[in-house]
Amino acid sequence: MEFGETAEEAITRELIEEFELEVQVNHLILINESIIEYEGKQRHDCTLFHLCKLKVEEELIFTLWHKERDEIKLTWKTIGALHKRPVYPEGIVEIIESKDIKRINHIIIRKKY
Repeated sequence: MEFGETAEEAITRELIEEFELEVQVNHLILINESIIEYEGKQRHDCTLFHLCKLKVEEELIFTLWHKERDEIKLTWKTIGALHKRPVYPEGIVEIIESKDIKRINHIIIRKKY
């Protein structure tokens, strides 16, 4: 995000600028907090998930590469494909599948290594 932007504005801008992808950003569906302790240090990350929909109905390329950073790619997967390997945050696939997206879900993950 850039200063003064909302999450919706940042998502819209980034997807257009970096992937030439126009989306309609809808409501917030999930807040994920990860509190991880390792080597005596603690890290607390918070991620917001918004429901988004493509604005154009066209055949989607399943992998799009970032325009400025070669190591970043955006990949679409079906729900079936998401079940084949771990997806983080844990529980996100089940929330999307259950269609329990009318309210804001909150997942808290605490781990200590």
